[in-house]
Amino acid sequence: MYCGECGAKLKKNAEYCGECGAKVHHKDEEEAKKVQKIERKPMSKKTKIIISVIAVLIVVIGGSYWFLSKRFGPEGVATEYLEAMISKDAERIYNALNLTGDTTFATKESFEKIFANTSNYFDDVVNYKVINIEYNESKLTANVKFQIASEDSDEDTATIRVIKNSQKKFFIFDSWQVSNVSNSLLVKDYQITVPKKSKVTVNDIELDSKYLNNDKSTDELDVYVIPQIFAGSATIKTALPFGIEEVYEADISSYNTSYRADISLDSISDEMTTTLKEQMKNDLNTLYANIIAKKDWNTVKESYTYQDANLKDLEEEYKELYEELITDSDITLKAFEITDVSMTDMDLDGNKLEITAKFKYKYTIDYQSFSGEAKTKEGNSSATMGITYDYVDNTFKINDIYGTVTYFSTW
Repeated sequence: MYCGECGAKLKKNAEYCGECGAKVHHKDEEEAKKVQKIERKPMSKKTKIIISVIAVLIVVIGGSYWFLSKRFGPEGVATEYLEAMISKDAERIYNALNLTGDTTFATKESFEKIFANTSNYFDDVVNYKVINIEYNESKLTANVKFQIASEDSDEDTATIRVIKNSQKKFFIFDSWQVSNVSNSLLVKDYQITVPKKSKVTVNDIELDSKYLNNDKSTDELDVYVIPQIFAGSATIKTALPFGIEEVYEADISSYNTSYRADISLDSISDEMTTTLKEQMKNDLNTLYANIIAKKDWNTVKESYTYQDANLKDLEEEYKELYEELITDSDITLKAFEITDVSMTDMDLDGNKLEITAKFKYKYTIDYQSFSGEAKTKEGNSSATMGITYDYVDNTFKINDIYGTVTYFSTW
């Protein structure tokens, strides 16, 4: 390198020329000065606008993400549920259930009817704040703890448990739902057991075959399972194969998760009560008329026979009554008539209807006094007897009878 002033050769990295003393200007410094001399062009208005928009979008997107993450997270979901409970907003609470699967018996309309008449722990709450959120180890469930204040200024705490859903909201955000709701307001797998060939409706909705549980059903009983139904009152109507409709007001809850159709005297109509009384009266009068006419079992069995009938018990009872009144009796039964029937009990035994009743009757007997004198007596008495029926072709068929009258007083 040579001096720019005198042309003398310069030493390496020299700051000044050894001959003339002039300052040495290196190439890098010259280039730097040239760069410094380049004028910076001012930013255009369009560029400034684009940068501002991008900055705003970053802030909005970031804020929205934070807000939605919190909204769909444990705190937001639990808070929304708490506010809905405080305001008794049935629609918001129903939406918080996030129900899936068969909701035939868990509709919003049915929930609103039930919830309107249901009191809850948060009825008197006027203020609240979140004080803690605890996750389990897997972070699939969380307990959101609130400090709450009621109208009378009392303070308390409440914990709302939430569970994490498998699917995300908008494919981005974790989704949570309140689990307390399901435990307190929704009953899972409500079971209804009825005799075979019965027709069942719950709140006027018929249970079809999709609710029939074949594993739990038997040869005599059908078992229906409702996947989910709201706790509270429900009207269950069972049209039994005996032509009888049984109506039951069920109180469904986490403690009452099943019902079995049991006929009671209070559950049948007045019309059916009259029909059954007449049926029993006629059947007993016919049975005793056959005995009085000295018709043995082989003579009458055809009149009692019906499809798939098992008359072993009825046959045994008839033969015993025949022997008591005809073969071994010291009296002669001349007439027997049921005059009044008061049913005292009713039950189902598989597909058979068992009825117990108190019968008033009048009778006529011939007998011999101790002196050997032939006498006739007409009397009145009462007795409790039971009859078992099958229901075939819309007709009650007697299947068994017990407690028949074999003693007739001569006094």
